[in-house]
Amino acid sequence: MAHHTGTHVVFASCRRVLGPHIWQAGAKKTTDQAHLDITHYKSLTKEEEAAIENQANRLINECVDINKGFMNKQEAELKYGFSLYQGGVVPGNQLRVVSIDGVDTEACCGTHADNTAEVGWVRILKSQRISDGIVRLYYVARDRAIEVMNNEAKILNSLCDTWGVDQG
Repeated sequence: MAHHTGTHVVFASCRRVLGPHIWQAGAKKTTDQAHLDITHYKSLTKEEEAAIENQANRLINECVDINKGFMNKQEAELKYGFSLYQGGVVPGNQLRVVSIDGVDTEACCGTHADNTAEVGWVRILKSQRISDGIVRLYYVARDRAIEVMNNEAKILNSLCDTWGVDQG
């Protein structure tokens, strides 16, 4: 659930940081980690990765409500436009619409939190250009994000001890 809802948060953050040309080109969510494929004309810099991660965590910390419900497809398209279909066009006349108030609205049948705070934390692991115009962001959320950050702190502490560097 954290990785699935986190995908919506990371996607919205990519649009806020990189611009409105960003479109979802694919995604995969497991219990271990997730990735999001976005349309973008170049590889991301470390600064852009950090800006996306910071924006995602700001959205999470704002504790925004997440509304889920079914809508007639035609009404949903009139209200939200075709940006509903970030994950692809959904067959049928009814759509399950997931809306993070003021952040992201998509047709989506996955498991979602009731509030962005339930995502816990997002940590972007890396990004890579996987084809012309497509960038993949790998990330973790909630407990997995904490595990990754704790492991990164251990590595940093070990390196500082080895090199005699004071983090103070």
